[in-house]
Amino acid sequence: MLTISLHIFCEFDSHYALKVKDDGRVAYAYLYEAEDIVGDVWLYNQQQPPQTSFWLPEDMPFLNPKEYLNDSANIAPITNQNQLRCEWTESKDTGLIEAAIYIRDKFVASVAIGDKPGWSVLVSKDGPLALKY
Repeated sequence: MLTISLHIFCEFDSHYALKVKDDGRVAYAYLYEAEDIVGDVWLYNQQQPPQTSFWLPEDMPFLNPKEYLNDSANIAPITNQNQLRCEWTESKDTGLIEAAIYIRDKFVASVAIGDKPGWSVLVSKDGPLALKY
């Protein structure tokens, strides 16, 4: 079971960073402002998704249940930093920082300040771990 933890700093404001953590079961992206998590989004499951969202604290981080996933949700996990790319933006109106997340050059998710959860193209409906993009 391969585990990976990647850290990508915002190129125009180093107070922000995206940390991607894959524990061999499931992967999430966490948006940090300094040392605080200000947004998060589920990226993918490595294990078979559960049928329903019945979670116990010891199951954290949680797999996204089948009821929320679309047909393209079965993507290969990242194995190195080169397979992950972020595009950072800042809203001119609100100053909101957002990270668009690409895996092997395919857009999969976005997370901005206050997004808990963020947005994913791999889900078929809004859920507790990702909102439908």
